[in-house]
Formats: sequence, structure tokens, C-alpha cells
Amino acid sequence: MSSKKLLKNPSETINLLIAAVESKLSEYKRKYKGLSWREKILLLVELNKPVIDLGIYSNPEMIKVSARERLRLYFLENVGQVIEAKELEIVAGISEYARRIRELRIQDGYKIITGASNLEDFTIKLKPTQYVLIDRGPDRKAASRWHIANRIRKENQGGSRGRILKYLKEFVGEVVTSEELLYVARAKEYGRRIRELRTEDGYAIATNFTGRPDLKMGEYVLESLKRVAEPHDRKIPFEIQKEVYQRDKNSCRLDGWNRKRWTKENPRILELHHVEEHAKGGKNSANNIILLCSSCHVKVHSGRLKLPVNILD
Repeated sequence: MSSKKLLKNPSETINLLIAAVESKLSEYKRKYKGLSWREKILLLVELNKPVIDLGIYSNPEMIKVSARERLRLYFLENVGQVIEAKELEIVAGISEYARRIRELRIQDGYKIITGASNLEDFTIKLKPTQYVLIDRGPDRKAASRWHIANRIRKENQGGSRGRILKYLKEFVGEVVTSEELLYVARAKEYGRRIRELRTEDGYAIATNFTGRPDLKMGEYVLESLKRVAEPHDRKIPFEIQKEVYQRDKNSCRLDGWNRKRWTKENPRILELHHVEEHAKGGKNSANNIILLCSSCHVKVHSGRLKLPVNILD
């Protein structure tokens, strides 16, 4: 049935749509044995349209609203209830219903979780095809973050590294997720760019394995707007960095500084230091690299502090 034939009276329209579905089903049953596999599928495709329209007309008040708004109102009517993807596809009336749900979550700040985003403290374990709206009220702060991310994402100056830094500076001291940074960076290697900002540009970007065990994997915090170390270029492989941080237990090898001792007045970070200078041929290997806080690191390079001979023992 074409959209032109849909009547303004919802009840009459629903009757027509039901009749159309019944007609298609009767035709399918009548021809079933004589149809090829593709002919059966094509007949079911024709059946799909009036079924979708039935979903839209199932609530007369929703006829003139967008698919996204129908989904929003459906979630609000079923807060805390597990909703199947098949339901939402019918409510939306479009194949891209999942995209509209992401928009509600990311752009509007509604806390909608799925099996792919289960919360540790949420008692129900969901399948990837199941959704739950946790709270009626949208998180306006989360929505605001998306709009900031979207604005920065469109900028080309500075490349992916510059966009990541700009976004981190918008939320200095706050947790930023890998999902946000991936979106802003417009590059799959966003993780590498974050490491470069920390190890080469000297920005205090904390992660789970760089002195902030309180952070979850995929969470980042820019702890200071100012660089806490001089820019340098050492390009230490990520696996070596991780090995050194774990071996030194996220603490400075000289004075034992770690995240627990961090203050805004003294915003140190943990940095990697070559025992045998990199400029003099020192290797980027775990047996030549130790962990120092930025304060001790500066003192070592300025000659005000010397490393013990047995520092690597």
C-alpha cells in the first residue's frame, strides 16, 4: 500500500493495513509451493511495508513524530524494562533504528545501555539485541560533551593529535573515554597519539597503567593544562612502556612518588627515563629504562640528582 493511500483517520488506516497484511499472507500461502526461494523472499519484503506502517499507526499520537522521537517516548514509557531490538525496529519504522538510539544516548544524554555496554553494577546482563533506559532524565552534561566533541571533530588544524589535546583541555581533571577520543581524533591510532602527547609533548595524561589504577581501561585524565615535562622525542614502543610501568609498580624509582601523593599544587606525572642516555646510544629496552616522577626526572637531567649505580638491580 502506498503512503498516498493512508487515510488521515488512524483507525481506518489500521484496518486497511491489517487487510493488506492478511492479503499478502493469503497470497504467500496460496503460492508457497510454486514459488522459488527468491520469489518467497520478495513476497515477504512486500509484506514488510504494511507491517512497519502498522507499528507506526499502533499509537495514533506518534504518527506525525520522527522515528527518533518515537523511540525516545517508547523508552520513557518503559524505563528500567528490557526492550528487544525487534520492538524498537517496529516502533521506529526504519531500518536504521540503532543509529537513532545512539543519537539519543550520545547527543541527548539518555542513559541507554545494551549488551555491548553492560554496567558492572547493573544487575541484569543484556544481550547485544537488548536495550534498557536506566533513568528518565537525560544527562545534560553528557549531551554537552558530545556537542563539544562534534565541534572539535570538524576541525582540521593540528590533525588528530591536536584535536585530542583540544578535547582533553576542555575537560581537564575529568575522565574522558576512548569512545570520545576515537570520535574526536577521526583516526584509528588515537591511542598512539595520546601516548605521544604524554611522552613526547610532556602533557600529564593519566591512564590505568601510568599511575592511576583507579581509572578503568579506556579512561584518560588530563591532570594539568600546562606541560609538566619538556617536549622530547624518544618513541619508546608501547609494550616496553607498559612493561616498565608494571615492573616499577607505577611509582618513581627514586622517591617512591605515585598517584596517591598527587596534588594540584604539585601535579607530577610518571615518566620514562633512559639510564644510558638515548642520545648516546641507550636502547629503548626495559633493562635500560626506569620510571621517574617528573620532578625527579628534571633534577636528574639538570645534574642536581644522580641515579644510584645499582638503580636497575
